[in-house]
Amino acid sequence: MTSPVSDRQQRLRALDTGASFIVQAPAGSGKTSLLTQRYLALLGGVDAPEEIVAITFTRKAAGEMRDRILKALRAAQADPPKKSYQLQTWELARKALQQDSRQGWNLLEQPSRLRIRTIDSLCSELARQLPVVSGLGGGQKIVEDASALYRKAAIRTMAVIEENNDPLKADITRVLDRY
Repeated sequence: MTSPVSDRQQRLRALDTGASFIVQAPAGSGKTSLLTQRYLALLGGVDAPEEIVAITFTRKAAGEMRDRILKALRAAQADPPKKSYQLQTWELARKALQQDSRQGWNLLEQPSRLRIRTIDSLCSELARQLPVVSGLGGGQKIVEDASALYRKAAIRTMAVIEENNDPLKADITRVLDRY
């Protein structure tokens, strides 16, 4: 019988605030706990919490991560826990609270300063900040069922293929030929 592979080294590397990371693993493997620790580690070394952006796929995951970060910050106001994994989170949260105090962020009173977003909300935020560059103006919104938009995109794509003078025709045809 083989022993389970330990990912302790990778988890420690993910806490290195000098590098960017993508964390992917199966459900129940501790991704959210690791990302919470990483976020806390980053909070301990930035001038403003808005410098950190955490991106998830779902609103549920973003909400859970925000809740865990705030819970860790609150817990860091008390005595340290006994379990080593909880202690690591507590120590990171304690450093984040010290930075919060030095910088006057008041994160526990102003949790909206934590930038934990879904991919959709981040893209929407960027488009709102850069309406001319995005070509969307100020009226875009996230839709739950994008079927009509997919259909519209397909129709526009087919129109480009039918247009002889369009410089994108060869590129689009090449991509579609692969499917």
